[in-house]
Order: sequence, then structure tokens, then C-alpha cells
Amino acid sequence: MRPARELLEDKLVLADGAMGTYYAQLAARDADFCERANVTNPELIRRIHQEYLAAGARLLRTNTFAAAALFGMSDPAGLKEVVSGGFKLAVACAGNLAFVAADCGPAYNLDPEAAVAAERIVVDTFLENGAELFLFETYADPDEFLGQCRYIKNAEPSAVIIASFTLSADGYTRKGLSISHLSDVMQNCDLIDIWGFNCGVGPTHLAEQLKRLPVDGKPLTVMPNSGYPKQENSRLVFVSSPDYFAQTTAELVTCRTRLIGGCCGTTPHHIHALRQALVGVEPAKAHPQASIRPPILPQVPAHPRLVDGLTQNKFTIAVELNPPRTSQMEPLIAAARQLQLAGVDTITVTDSPLARVKMDSVCCASRLARETGLPILPHICCRDRNVNALRSSLLAAHSEGIRQILAITGDAIPESDKGFVKPVFNLGSLGLIQLIQQMNQDEFADDPMLIAAALDPGVAKPEVELSRAMKKIEAGATLFLTQPVYDTRGLSLIRQVRRTGGKVLIGLLPPISYRNAQFLSQEVPGIRIPAELLRRFHPDMTREAAVEAGLEATVEVARIMQPDADGFYLIAPFNRADIMVQLHERLR
Repeated sequence: MRPARELLEDKLVLADGAMGTYYAQLAARDADFCERANVTNPELIRRIHQEYLAAGARLLRTNTFAAAALFGMSDPAGLKEVVSGGFKLAVACAGNLAFVAADCGPAYNLDPEAAVAAERIVVDTFLENGAELFLFETYADPDEFLGQCRYIKNAEPSAVIIASFTLSADGYTRKGLSISHLSDVMQNCDLIDIWGFNCGVGPTHLAEQLKRLPVDGKPLTVMPNSGYPKQENSRLVFVSSPDYFAQTTAELVTCRTRLIGGCCGTTPHHIHALRQALVGVEPAKAHPQASIRPPILPQVPAHPRLVDGLTQNKFTIAVELNPPRTSQMEPLIAAARQLQLAGVDTITVTDSPLARVKMDSVCCASRLARETGLPILPHICCRDRNVNALRSSLLAAHSEGIRQILAITGDAIPESDKGFVKPVFNLGSLGLIQLIQQMNQDEFADDPMLIAAALDPGVAKPEVELSRAMKKIEAGATLFLTQPVYDTRGLSLIRQVRRTGGKVLIGLLPPISYRNAQFLSQEVPGIRIPAELLRRFHPDMTREAAVEAGLEATVEVARIMQPDADGFYLIAPFNRADIMVQLHERLR
């Protein structure tokens, strides 16, 4: 194989096309995963490499893209065998003619710790076999692989590392990172030698996104799909012609382009056609950098903002209400107006708590904001939405004038619903905070959102909760709403969070009956009611006496916690606005 450092010379290099989709085309009846074929069917993998070389490719990617995802940590020896076999096959085919890129892909099917461990096995195996050129492709976030890059550079300082991201047609990764953000990070990262894009879109959409990049900068790699697939006999089939792919992809060559090739749907025919189309092509100057933001148009005026009072250190009272199970909002609107008249500062709207279906929180919040004029804080949870749906909800909220979001992971799906209702959890709360912060820097740059997060002061390991809170602050959260507190055990944690600059609204949820107190204590995650408080309730209490006991206990703990709070977060049992009004009056 050619020395990796030669790739840094100012010459355009033609890379190969897709391994996975071409393998599936040739081995449709073979049940093995493509990467496993390095061991089970090496002749076919060797044939594919040789066909790409014959087509004109001068960089081969090892057939290892999904190895970490395929094996995880269940079979480390098998993972090493597949990676080693894939590298040796590519090197043997390349000879002195082509570069060999040790191909590493994301393992999104694994939990983060397992993914890092499996990817480290892949990297170590490549290093043991003498790899000099590494390609991290089809990623959505630099943080997903920069740790491995640092490890490679420490082990082999002369190694050349390529980073390649996947964009949607509108210029964002699956985690919501914009092309401008990626450009800033990659340009300033000493670990990355070449960076660019592959997969996700065809050459036409990729061309539109490349116009947003600066004229000058690190060399780029561009490897679009052949086009978009269609469903045919339960299989995804790419149908664009090699000539179309070649002509449109050749137009992607600029003065920064170092590598050009193909991803999903491309075959040796596509690469051969691209080689022909590149004959005589002069690297064009990149288009002048386009504005990343769309033109500023008249927008719906934003509703009052929660951030205004918080930045003025106003002691803030928020009240939580649950959206209805039906489409009828009149009772909720009446409760919100009652709270508004009582002088509360904001209302928060839950997002299908306990995984039970309620009206969409953003829609509900928008309606309440219009009806009351209060700043409304909708909860958005990750349980029911992938990253596309989360972005859609955030765009809708911003369009409706909502300027504050509580980002939460969301309660688990009940056992009775599992198998029918499928949780998503594409992101957790931290990932959602990062997504909102990224949108604040792009789509919402002229009018950003306040990001709120959850805090649990009563956890058994407060140091772990503090660490999570610090990560949320680093990601962009500035406000924390706590789980309901019933004693002072979490006071130290709250103080530590506030010392870092985070604002904290302490949660207060008064039990209002014996059964309610027992239910909250025994069945609701995150709520811990001390035994001495539970003893204040008994089965034969009148309704009025039970409400009074709950309010008294809540006010007692609130008085103790108030000096260490930026406000209170009152949680209305059964949307009882009248009880929240009483509590608010006693807390004044």
C-alpha cells in the first residue's frame, strides 16, 4: 500500500465506492454480514477490491465499517479476526498502487461504553497490523470518535486521520449538528488531517451543502451516495445511473477536494464513470460561503420569557400542569388563568408523564401562552421521538413564540405496553440539551431558547447527580427544576449546582390525601416521602384536613430551602389549581 503521508500532497485521489451495497448485490443469498465475509468469503471481498482498482480507484477502504456494531463486546476474538482479515485483504489488493484506509464506523446499536470498547479493539487491531491511514466515516458528531483519534495519534504520531460525516439534505447530522459547526470543529482540531462527507445524500444535495464551506481550509473528502434508494421486493435498491453520478459528483471538485469517491449505491461502474468524468477537470474555486442562516422574515412575536426574570434574580414561581387526555383544553386553560390571577410567573407543561398519552406538550404550551400571556415552559422528552422529530418539535415551539424548554429523557414504557409501544430514546436528556444548544447557535441564533434540565436532589449518590448536572451546564442548560423535595437531604447538591451559575427551582408537590401520599411514595419514580411525613396522613382524614396537612408540610420544607433556591416549582396534583393558589399565597 502507498504511504499514508503521500495522501497529504496536493493531488486529487479517486477512492472506491460502496462495499456494503455492492456486496449485497453480488451475494444476495448470503446471510452473512458483509464484514463477516472477510473470514467466511474472502474471495468475494478480494474480487470487489480488485474491481474498484480496475475501475480507477486509488484508495481502498477496508471492509470493516460495521465490525464494531456487528460484534460489540460479545466476541472480541471474532471482532479482531474480522478486522485483521479485512485489513490484510485490502493491503494485498492495493499493492503499491493504492492507499488503504482502515475504515471505522459508528456502533449506534450499542450503549456508549460498549461502543467505545468495541471501537478500541478495532483501532488496536489496525495498529497491530501496521495501519497508517484511518477513516472514521458516517458519523454524526465529532465527540463520537475524537477520543479514538487521540489514542491513534499517541500510539502512531505519523498516522493520517480522515473524518467523514453524514448530512441530511438540509445540512444537519442525525444529532442536529450543522455543517458550519462541523467546519469550525474540524478546522481547529489538530487530530484530523482531512475531513468531509459521505452517505446520507446524493451528489446534488451534497453540492448545495458544500457551498456553505469557506473557500480555504483543510483538504476535503466527498463521497456521496449514488442517489436515493427505492423499496423493491422488501429491499432498498439504488437506481441512479453511473453516468449521472459521475457528472454530478465531478462538479464537487474544488481547490480543497483531496478525496472523491462514492458511498451507498455506487459500484465499480460508477467509479469508472467518475474517473472518466474527472479527466481534464480543473479544481474549481469553492463557491463563496453562503449565509448559514435563512433570510430574516417577520416572525410570530415571542411570548414573555422566563429568562428575563431569572437574569434579574427574581424569585420565580412555576406551576406544573398536565395536558388533557382528550383534545379539550378548556379546563386546563381555566386552571392556567386561575394561576395567572394568583401571580405565578410561569406554567410548565408535561410531556406524557409515566408514558401515558396526553396532548402534545408543545401544542398545549402554545395554546396556553396565547390564552394567558404567561411564559410557558413545555417539557420535551426523548422517549417518543427520534432526533428528527425532536428537531421538528423545537422548530414548532420556536415558531409559536416559545422560548424555554425543559429537556428530559422521559419515563420508561410500562411493562404492559412493551412490545406494542416502542420507546425511541434516540437521544437522552444530555443529547437533547446539546441539540437545543446547537439550534440556538444556528436556526435560533437571533432569538435563542432558554434550556432547562431536571435535577434529583434526593439520589443515593449525589456526586453522580452533580457530575450529570455539570455536563448539562457545559452542554448549555442554565436552569434546573428539581424532583419534589420533602426534606433537606439534597440541600448540599442544590448549593453546589447554584455555585456553578445554574439557577434552581426547587420542586414542591404536596400530598393531598392518605392514598395520594402512599401512591407518590410507593409508585412514582424519583419521589421519596419521609416516614414522619407519611404519618401525618391516615385513611379516615377528611379531604380538607388532608389538604391542610400536605400544605403545612410543604410550606415547612419550603421555608428551610428558600434561601438556597432561585424559585419554587409547584407541581399541581390532579391539576388542582386551587391548591396551588393556596400554596403560592402561603409561600409569599
